[in-house]
Amino acid sequence: MARPRKFVEADAERAARDTFHRKGFAGTSLSDLAEATGLGKGSLYNTFGSKEELYARAFHSYCDDAITNTAQILERSQPGLHGVLAYVERIVEETIEDPARPGCMIAKATSELGSTTPAVRGEAHRTLRTMEDALATHLSQARDNGELRPDSGDPEDLATLVLALTRGIEALGAAGYDADALLKIGPVLHQLVAAASKTP
Repeated sequence: MARPRKFVEADAERAARDTFHRKGFAGTSLSDLAEATGLGKGSLYNTFGSKEELYARAFHSYCDDAITNTAQILERSQPGLHGVLAYVERIVEETIEDPARPGCMIAKATSELGSTTPAVRGEAHRTLRTMEDALATHLSQARDNGELRPDSGDPEDLATLVLALTRGIEALGAAGYDADALLKIGPVLHQLVAAASKTP
């Protein structure tokens, strides 16, 4: 009995996403996609449309997962700074756990297509802003409950800084930084936070 179409599509879309993530848009051929998904080229077109349409679906899926992952880490943590620090530490852990992983697809997509494909740039912007908003909420809680001084900075600006830090952690991992170097990031961040929490 044939598998339900939705199951085939979900399976194939994830396989295509992994291939695009690893090879990029230009570096992925239709033959690569056919091999990864187990679908013939004709079936790929019939199911997903063009290569561009399949990439858009795959990238949207990746971005939604990034938002969900951020929200879950923060929700599992205590409100305020604890959640933000836990998020940064989790990014470090994920980077160390799989040093061979292809890095952040958002960074790869915007580097390759951001200047020529407004839809990719818009999707990336939506995703990062949503993640930033989640971090800003926790930083606002930290300021309100006294974990951060009132003059420590705007929570949204601090959230942008944290987001930039986590993107940098992934880049360092992709560049071959070892676990010892990456594991120092958490303690240093704790020291900076402690300094920002003290009354001058």
